[in-house]
Amino acid sequence: MTSANDAHPEPVIVSTFGSVGEAEIAQAKLRAFGVESQIVDNDGGGVLPVDGDGGIELEVRAVDAEAALEILSDQAP
Repeated sequence: MTSANDAHPEPVIVSTFGSVGEAEIAQAKLRAFGVESQIVDNDGGGVLPVDGDGGIELEVRAVDAEAALEILSDQAP
């Protein structure tokens, strides 16, 4: 029996970037391999410095995390 949490697990952060542009390039690469992702902009829209806040995060579904990490590390088949 699956619970509601199993149906919608928390997203997994697969990478963090210093700019939205870098994150968008990685997102496009994931999309090319059929992996959907979401960019989470934690820099206050460019107003806040990236150093203390974690930067721009790229999230995927937990089930896609391993594949996404392989794709982003250029180890994809």
